Amino acid sequence: MARVKSISDRPAKAKCKEWLELVGFHNVRPARNSSCDIVAEKAGKVYYIEVKYSSKEKGKFFGTVMLTEMYKAISNRDNYLFLICRGKGSDINDWVFKLINVEEFMKCCTLTTPILLYQLDVKDNFELIAPRFTKITTKASDELVTQMWNDFQNWKGK
Repeated sequence: MARVKSISDRPAKAKCKEWLELVGFHNVRPARNSSCDIVAEKAGKVYYIEVKYSSKEKGKFFGTVMLTEMYKAISNRDNYLFLICRGKGSDINDWVFKLINVEEFMKCCTLTTPILLYQLDVKDNFELIAPRFTKITTKASDELVTQMWNDFQNWKGK
């Protein structure tokens, strides 16, 4: 059987912690059972931060967002952020970061199964551009995520 290459996002999360502290967050720590990767504080407010990392040096970001993460995001809009990053190595200057809110991230998401897919076109200045969606693609929305969450809870018998 062929071996699948796995890329760990652990170094990215460590760099995200470092960057968040540089831009004024404090008490930055790994999330435990919070449907996100990092919990941090700034200006007296607690933030839940989901890290989306690309090991590619340039080009599009593409990945998944779990239903639990997206439901947590839309249920905590004022306190939930997505941190997009790429880079490698120990020097923080070799990394780029973009912290975006739920509204911005939702513009880049489609609904497939209980997992949402995202695509982010990234320009040289790290500007995020939502992709063009096809007619067969279902664009993610608060209503669809909430409906899926409620259906999921019913499937689980809760």
